Amino acid sequence: MDIRISSDFLTGLLFCGLGAVAIIIGSDYPIGTAARMGAGYFPLLVSSGLILLGGVLIIRSFVTETEEVGSIDIRPLALLIGSILLFGLLIEDWGFPVAGLAVVIGARIAGRQYKPLETILLAVGLVGFCLVLFSYGLGLHLPATHLW
Repeated sequence: MDIRISSDFLTGLLFCGLGAVAIIIGSDYPIGTAARMGAGYFPLLVSSGLILLGGVLIIRSFVTETEEVGSIDIRPLALLIGSILLFGLLIEDWGFPVAGLAVVIGARIAGRQYKPLETILLAVGLVGFCLVLFSYGLGLHLPATHLW
């Protein structure tokens, strides 16, 4: 059998691997029953769904003609990972508004069609919505939101 390295095949392997790791990590939690769910019930359900979806993608990669995996563009990957790391570094000292702006702007710059005004409006709108939703709507404390 000829195994083609296609995007469906690699995505299926990724989903199966993530699902298996989540099941292993969550195996210490009590599962319970459908009527009385334990802490491990939902993670087991989601992880099983990931494995099932991954299996379907792997089978589909053998049955249908899928596109081959091409070269990987490092720039968007580095910008996304960098903006997430920057969020983690900024959240404690600078607070959620600054960290949120950094992650949204970093993620938007990673795209091909970057427009500065659109990016700033999107970042301010998303951070404002999250502040209203989490701080005021749900009553959660976000780091350093009292400074604003």
